[in-house]
Amino acid sequence: MNIGQEIRMRRQELRLTQQSLADMSGVSVRMIKSIEGNYANPSIKTVEKLLTSLGLQLKITERPTV
Repeated sequence: MNIGQEIRMRRQELRLTQQSLADMSGVSVRMIKSIEGNYANPSIKTVEKLLTSLGLQLKITERPTV
């Protein structure tokens, strides 16, 4: 699952429209549609704005070596 799918699922769980998420986060509806559709490569700052508005947190962890 990618970040766009996670954002869409959480937005839908909270019963938010893309427009309401845009209003809450300051990220354009067009960008939200692109992220959710996996067409955009958003900056970490943009992802943080969306996740914060959705009550989520970005966590970066080190991958185990193979």
